[in-house]
Amino acid sequence: MDSSDRFERSATTTRRRVLKAAGAGVGLTALGTTASTGQQPDYWTVVALPDTQVYAKERTPYAKDQTQWIADNAAAENIAFVSHEGDVVDHGDDDAEWQYMDEAMSTLDGVVPYATVTGNHDYPTLWDRNSSVAKYREYFGPSRYEGRDWFGGAGPSNGDEGRDNLNTYQLFSAGGYDFLHLALEWEPPGTVDDPSTPLGWGQSVLDQYPDRAAILTTHSYLRDKPQRRTRKLQEASEIGNTGQTVWEDLVSQNSQIFMVLCGHWHEGTGESGGEAHQVSTNDAGASVYELLANYQFRPKGGNGFMRRIEFRPGDVADAPDRIQVRTYSPSTGAEKTDSDSQFGFDLDFDARFGSSSKTPEPTETPKTPDGPTATFQQGTDGYSGTTDTMIRAADPETSYSTAETLSIDDSDPEGSGSSAQALLRFGSITGTESGQIPPGSDVKQATVTLETSDAGDGAAVHRLRTDWSADSTWASLDGGVQADGSQAVADAVARTGAVETGEISIDVTASVDAWVNGAQNAGWVFRPLGNDGWDIQSADNAIPPTLTVSYTPGETVAGDADGDGDVDTDDVDRIQRSVAGEDSDIDRDAADIDGDGDVDIGDAVSARNLAGDDQ
Repeated sequence: MDSSDRFERSATTTRRRVLKAAGAGVGLTALGTTASTGQQPDYWTVVALPDTQVYAKERTPYAKDQTQWIADNAAAENIAFVSHEGDVVDHGDDDAEWQYMDEAMSTLDGVVPYATVTGNHDYPTLWDRNSSVAKYREYFGPSRYEGRDWFGGAGPSNGDEGRDNLNTYQLFSAGGYDFLHLALEWEPPGTVDDPSTPLGWGQSVLDQYPDRAAILTTHSYLRDKPQRRTRKLQEASEIGNTGQTVWEDLVSQNSQIFMVLCGHWHEGTGESGGEAHQVSTNDAGASVYELLANYQFRPKGGNGFMRRIEFRPGDVADAPDRIQVRTYSPSTGAEKTDSDSQFGFDLDFDARFGSSSKTPEPTETPKTPDGPTATFQQGTDGYSGTTDTMIRAADPETSYSTAETLSIDDSDPEGSGSSAQALLRFGSITGTESGQIPPGSDVKQATVTLETSDAGDGAAVHRLRTDWSADSTWASLDGGVQADGSQAVADAVARTGAVETGEISIDVTASVDAWVNGAQNAGWVFRPLGNDGWDIQSADNAIPPTLTVSYTPGETVAGDADGDGDVDTDDVDRIQRSVAGEDSDIDRDAADIDGDGDVDIGDAVSARNLAGDDQ
């Protein structure tokens, strides 16, 4: 590939600069390959295969040497996973090149889990993702992995044969830890909030497996000269995202991603060309290890060099765990030992990957919050304030106000690519009546419990800011609810991940606390996380949604009959109307200023005096 600046076609505007990179090169003692002893070592290995395009074009043995070495040393090196970094072939329309790589990668079948990603050369028309991916799909599409228990799935699927299912994920375990590998296409398009796009689909997979440490592989991400993430798109029609955007929107936001692998770039000269690594800090303050390897412009298309990423637990009490990177060629037996090719990172595996299954941590029983609890469920204890509905792009004018089941789906009807969202609000939860939450209370915990009637990919739950009713439709809400800060808060209250049939509880503490303290209560929108629809029972069904809130009441202010925190004309008016026998919503404890157990004319006079200049 020619990855020079003249092919970088358009600048990508970024929202913020969060890069905090530090070189992590460490001089290490060169290590030879491990002889097979029939015993697994105490470390495990992930192998990264840089661009194989020249090997495929020239039919040299290097790619086959790489995969044969992996198969022969799978046990001796405890190889847990193999990730191809893209540009599988040089000419995306050449069957002979695809057949060569099919034969090379087939050596791994039944031996180790592995993945490939599309590179710009894997399309028939270079730099154009709108050109056909039929041959990539034929040789390395999802059907290749059918029946493999480590293969998670592919997506997104919107009914577009030229673009669907180019992204995949894999699950593997090593060293007592469970890992997720996310394989995203070249310059993955879309946004994290739209699961119908590659970037959004990737987010939905991360949401589905929040407890698995994750490795992300994508073809173009980190450059070598200058060493930084890509800032401009190379794709001809400017479809996609740069490495910087992938970092900002996906990697830095998801702390479970601890490593990013990529190829493609080779601007440096001599021994530094096609290699780079840096340590960045994500939004949670954790380290992310970003590694570039691409040797295609070195002699013979790379001489078979590949990356061996070894995860080595500390062998004594005070020795750190370590990720050690080595660059090795099975064809020549050579190992590169310069600081761009051999380096490592010290870290605590348990802290970064989650506690090892070898030493499980005891599960702590959640504590029940202190203080009173309010429960709101349609038809229970006289409560009738729940409003919910479904809105569908496929039927934009249709109201689903009486639907007993609400569907949250990114392809409804199936295969259509049309979204369905659910809206839910619990009204009249704040007030001074029995069962309500007093205004100004400190909400300790709030949980929405839903009954799932059909399992699915789940939803991102956003607090609504726009008015709606049970009769609202997709069209009346201007093409569905957007999490744009206007119709709904941009940051999700929660992301459920995949949901099974039965009861699910969602933490909505922040939302309810905001409402109890004066924010508009417009409820929530449930935006789909995938194409496998999630169905929940509505307020008209047998098991309606339930909101349970534990809180600490705010201090009662004498005379503050309306509970807004001060004593003014409104409080005097409410007390006077109550004394006159009119229906007046008041906090009787606050209105009983003289403490005699009754709200009477004396309290009204006292309230007028307390209101003072506000009268």
